[in-house]
Amino acid sequence: MTVTTFLSNNQPHSPLSAKFIQSSKIAVASLALFFGLSGLSHAQEKVEALYQANCASCHGAKLAGGMADSLLNDKWLKDGSPASLTQIIKKGAANYGMPAWESALSDEQIRSLVIYINEQRYKIAREASKGDTQAKTITSLGHTFNIETLHVADSILWALEHLPDGSMLATQRNGELLHISTSGELINKVKNLPAIWQNGQGGLLDITLHPNFDKNGWIYLSYASSKDGKNGTTKIARGRVKDNTWVDHEDIFVVADEAHTSSRRHFGSRIVFSEGYVYFGFGDRGDRPSAQDMSLPNGKVFRLHDDGRIPEDNPFMAQKDALPGIWSVGHRNPQGMVVEPSSGRIWQSEHGPRGGDEVNVIHKGANYGWPVITYGMNYNGTPITHLTEKEGMEQPKHYWVPSIAVAGIDFYDGDMFTQWKGKMLVGGMGIQELQLLTTQGEKVEKVERILSDRGRIRDVSVASDGAIILVVTIDGKGHVLRLSV
Repeated sequence: MTVTTFLSNNQPHSPLSAKFIQSSKIAVASLALFFGLSGLSHAQEKVEALYQANCASCHGAKLAGGMADSLLNDKWLKDGSPASLTQIIKKGAANYGMPAWESALSDEQIRSLVIYINEQRYKIAREASKGDTQAKTITSLGHTFNIETLHVADSILWALEHLPDGSMLATQRNGELLHISTSGELINKVKNLPAIWQNGQGGLLDITLHPNFDKNGWIYLSYASSKDGKNGTTKIARGRVKDNTWVDHEDIFVVADEAHTSSRRHFGSRIVFSEGYVYFGFGDRGDRPSAQDMSLPNGKVFRLHDDGRIPEDNPFMAQKDALPGIWSVGHRNPQGMVVEPSSGRIWQSEHGPRGGDEVNVIHKGANYGWPVITYGMNYNGTPITHLTEKEGMEQPKHYWVPSIAVAGIDFYDGDMFTQWKGKMLVGGMGIQELQLLTTQGEKVEKVERILSDRGRIRDVSVASDGAIILVVTIDGKGHVLRLSV
């Protein structure tokens, strides 16, 4: 066994004529920021205040319309995409009396407004589409299926893994590993786990079986660890379960002390195996620049041999001051990872800030841009950057604005839901949705909603019989749900 240690100017405008008001109502939402920007502060003004000061007079305080049309309907000068909204705000629409604001609003402010508009639109649409959240039989996207609660834990569950006999191992963030039967009863709690630091978003996190588990019995865990109870980081370990006890424990990924932090955020970290190697994501721990710092593990995906040794063909082996286990860089907070069965591609879901959740295909040596590029803004409504792309940095295969708090992902490869075969199941925590992504190669062609408002979906997996198993949080407790036809 090898332990790897890693270290504004005002724009002129004319009074609105009755003719213009009528035409804008009929034509589309013009995004008319007609009124002066004398009250606008620096680029870090919160987007809510920015909208109220400069947009609400025309489009309404709640975006529902006024002198200009509503921003909550589907009437647009173009297609309503983030790119077209950005262009209209910047360049204006002279035929509809919309001035160009590129000299009055910064690119960062415009980007924040576009995110804000999309957030409000999505909230309205979600509220209008709410169905019976207690129904036990659902018809969605070509299938009618039942929803069954298999198990309710006493704390937040983080991940679930299926054992060969059909039973399940579920990690509880407070440091407990639960063995659950196929019918949902608690068989036992595994004893003798390593010391786990439950701190904010950290605790006992992911669990994955070795591809040859039936022969070697190895189980892999990611967990938060601390030496002093104040500062900590994420570790990757493996061990075996014998007689309900965790044995043969080995930490195969340990970071140097300087990477420890008191941050309660962004620990990562999912684990997958591909072609005999183990891959896992590591969050930026709330320290944005560190995601681009090759000497730190923050914001990276790692690739190791199953015992922690570093593969000689890793992309940064020869780079001075770079951690040799790094496979890719520029990640914010990886929350899902899966190997596509048909292609072997590694897909990863990642929490963005406010807006900008992503799903990516992970490539050797690639830079995914955080925090240099992002489709989101700060949680408090202030901008991060206007840059959404840059040479040498990867674009997401799909991004969500507003954020859905994207979490666990899996490809459906069972036979129970035939219409979903080969498509990606995506869990959303903040938005409480199970989504279905249709992919073609490395493109995401369609995003649809299967289920909503059944709890914060943390993990998604497919059982051996083709049923879909969800790990959700409801009122602070972990629930294991089973979807089956």
